[in-house]
Amino acid sequence: MIAKVPDYTRAEGIAIMMEHPVPGKGGRHRQTLSYGQPPNLKLSPRQALAREVKDVRNIYRRQGLYTPQIRWSLQQLIKLNKIYWSRIFDKREN
Repeated sequence: MIAKVPDYTRAEGIAIMMEHPVPGKGGRHRQTLSYGQPPNLKLSPRQALAREVKDVRNIYRRQGLYTPQIRWSLQQLIKLNKIYWSRIFDKREN
């Protein structure tokens, strides 16, 4: 979002906690498509959020861990981004 949204800082980012052993290997965070990759600047912030949420959902589903709590957390992630960054995630502008 830093490259797409004026005045955005990482401290303002809205996220969920995922398993990420340190030091170590494995963990769900490392399985995400975006881990260690530069952002795809061809995507709008709305598209990037949808892609990330779908990716996380698929990781938890593959592991048989997609629970109502995980679903709720992902819904909250979307909701909070839409509230806090309403001008960025407004459908009419993207």
